[in-house]
Amino acid sequence: MKILHRLALAPLVILAACSSPRGGDSAHDGGTTPGSDGPGSGSGGIDAGTSADKLTISGKAHTANVRAGARTAGARVITHVMAVNPESANADRVLTKVSADGSFSLALTLGKPYVLVFIDSTAVGAEMAVGMFRAGTLDTVSAQLAGHLDFGDIMVEPSVQTAAIGISYDDLLAGLGLSASAAAYLGSVDDLSLRYANPDIDGDGIIDMEQDRKYGLDFHVRANLRRNGHNVTMNDLTDQTLVDDGPDAVVPVFNLTSIYALYPATFDPTVYVMQTAMANVLTNGAAFHATLEDSSTPWAPTSFSGLGFGETSGWGADYDYDANVHLELPGSGGSPATLQYVLGATGHTLTFTNVVTRTRASLTESGSLAIFLRLNTTDGHYSSIDYRWMKRTSSTAWVLATSDEIALTISSGGGFLSFHHTPAWNNQFGVVIPPQPSGSIAWTFPSTTPDEVCSLAASFDDKLGLRHFVGGADGNAGVSCTF
Repeated sequence: MKILHRLALAPLVILAACSSPRGGDSAHDGGTTPGSDGPGSGSGGIDAGTSADKLTISGKAHTANVRAGARTAGARVITHVMAVNPESANADRVLTKVSADGSFSLALTLGKPYVLVFIDSTAVGAEMAVGMFRAGTLDTVSAQLAGHLDFGDIMVEPSVQTAAIGISYDDLLAGLGLSASAAAYLGSVDDLSLRYANPDIDGDGIIDMEQDRKYGLDFHVRANLRRNGHNVTMNDLTDQTLVDDGPDAVVPVFNLTSIYALYPATFDPTVYVMQTAMANVLTNGAAFHATLEDSSTPWAPTSFSGLGFGETSGWGADYDYDANVHLELPGSGGSPATLQYVLGATGHTLTFTNVVTRTRASLTESGSLAIFLRLNTTDGHYSSIDYRWMKRTSSTAWVLATSDEIALTISSGGGFLSFHHTPAWNNQFGVVIPPQPSGSIAWTFPSTTPDEVCSLAASFDDKLGLRHFVGGADGNAGVSCTF
């Protein structure tokens, strides 16, 4: 199947660390609480009359060679339109049938980005996707204003899987309530959302949503902030501000990414990852396959890990950058990847297409988001926490992220700090970092000195289904906790 792709290797805020309800996976993560909302500006193109937190999208979909709903030999037919919000823990998915004349209507929640997919339900697997919405650099629709927006006549081109709306780009932005700059930022980071363009991920010939099967592909990205060649420590954050410009600016060093397939536990409760003395390996007939559109060979994962929460099960491929200095993620070299997760016990294969990631170098050089902290003390004990959401702009500079950038891409749950207090790792307390550019939080935890914290973890989810672990700190020299 030919897949449209765009080599916009956008900010880390969109690359490779995915989200699930904060609690983390058993192997690597600590957690927080996800959510979503968003900013808005502009007012054109909206009719009043829908619910206060929804925008209704409507239009008439046609293929390039036949009107939707009519069938000729060899032609594609559009039977449904699907909207998928790629957030993991707060995913919202909407499916509607297309009328004989091609008309459709669906309601989207404000503040969430959605992939719009035009579906031929007579096909099987990824072939169901006839075309995906795209306008300018936008691969997603993120409404900030309630009401109704008519896309007009939508021309779907199966040969390149595009769906071109019948209104101008300016009218689109006005109807969504997005400024041009906000749309440009979102368009620079939303490529990975197209991993949900396959309406039939389990390949059984039935649209997954019609079976209430919400499959996920989550990326967890982990990085250390380094200052002058060493990981940031508690002393580096205590009563001083991290350097954000010049040769002494902190640098994000990415060390591990995991790509998890998630599925309902009732679909397959089997445990597929087994821990050995050397590494975590697959068991019970599980297999992972990554292929690239240009037929080149992607890097193999270094290990595997399990992930589960609530009624969701899953497992993923780990890419340990420390284990191989040349290793890169599938889909980072300019050719989109297709990732397949074989569930051996039940005989199912979950297929995610059009997966576009970023190279390690591009992550380090620009675009990464991180939470910068200053831990203030009074009489040697922590008394408050100052925070800044910072965006990497070059190899030597960071800038304060704007309110629009944060609201468009960071979960409304914000970030989460987890302090591990001596003498034991499980002596833990945490605080939520609000999703606003900067602020200060009073210290309401047990009386703590810098040498009583053996580790500080920082994490946040974005609205594209990614979980980021960046902005934490190591304990000071000689400080450790028992496990």
